[in-house]
Amino acid sequence: MKTKTINLVKRVIKSDLISGSAYLFIGGFVGSTIAFLFNLFLVRSLSPVEYGVYAVLLAFITLETIPAQSLTAVIVRFAVDYFAKEEMEKAARLYFKMFKGFLLFSLLLFILSVIVSAPLAGFLKIDNIYYIWLIGLIVAIYYLSVVNMAFLQSLLKFRYISSLLVTGSFSRLFFGIVLVLIGLKIWGAIGAIFFSAIIPFFLGFRPLLFLIRQKKSKDVVVPTGEIIRYAVPTSISILALVSLTSTDVILVKHFLSPYQAGLYGGLSLIGKVIFYFSAPIGSVMFPLVAKRHTQGAPFANLFYLALLIILLPSILITGFYFIFPSIAINFFLGGGEYLRLIPYLGIFGVFIALFGILNIFLSFFLSIKKTFVAYFT
Repeated sequence: MKTKTINLVKRVIKSDLISGSAYLFIGGFVGSTIAFLFNLFLVRSLSPVEYGVYAVLLAFITLETIPAQSLTAVIVRFAVDYFAKEEMEKAARLYFKMFKGFLLFSLLLFILSVIVSAPLAGFLKIDNIYYIWLIGLIVAIYYLSVVNMAFLQSLLKFRYISSLLVTGSFSRLFFGIVLVLIGLKIWGAIGAIFFSAIIPFFLGFRPLLFLIRQKKSKDVVVPTGEIIRYAVPTSISILALVSLTSTDVILVKHFLSPYQAGLYGGLSLIGKVIFYFSAPIGSVMFPLVAKRHTQGAPFANLFYLALLIILLPSILITGFYFIFPSIAINFFLGGGEYLRLIPYLGIFGVFIALFGILNIFLSFFLSIKKTFVAYFT
């Protein structure tokens, strides 16, 4: 019995889900730690009103990039099929087709951001429309990065993805501190996000050079119709789920006072610690399950393992928020006026924990092309 248990533990540790999740967790943990250090710096360097503006701009970036997350899932699902079958010409064809499409879309998105900057700034109660321009540029770069990141994920290059996460986070911390300290305040905080997006974007090409140099034949056809049929329900389901953690900050910024919006931005920041711990699991599980599904191999055990790994930190962190809310607020936000959030922290933690669990279920069903989940989200 003891031998069987030891062997089971060894198999679990050596599984692709654990190793891949470990890489992304380490990268995500380092990145999240750096991000929180940066947020701690901003909370202490900006006024609650200024931090409220930064929080809503950050939430707007998240909201605008939600479709990118769904399209990542689409690209990964079809790229995994080609790599699993060693159809490199089709993979290269898909890569270039997607990159050209995202390049055009990114350009149009930036132009649209410039056009709507004035009314959008009015809705968000922001007095500088050029913040919206910079946000539009950041989002455009993010969409361009989606293709590279999706193909890296399809190739199970989790170690390299982890290094990109760390590089982007260090870039944000370094440039953010420098820009804010020289007096740029909100400009510095948002400018740091720009550098954290553009640097990993260029570094993302390196592992894909073999694909970029791949000989492309005009006879190779990418199943556009099949991709669209999968992409539509996938985008709807991911959009519906992820919007739960981004639209709240935007609505709060519009309907409540700038001071209250700043406090809520702090609450959202602490609550999402739970999701930072669980998010890498779904990113790793998706291509692994998709690959096994394509090859006809068993895949349910990967889902059960991923669900277990997510439940543990979610329960522990949420419990800590209920029992020691003041410690969490003092650590992450520096206490002060943010201590008014104590009654709400535990409940918000429950919300984020449930969000993480739902995200795993959604990733699992989409990875095996069960798009009916769109009707339930």
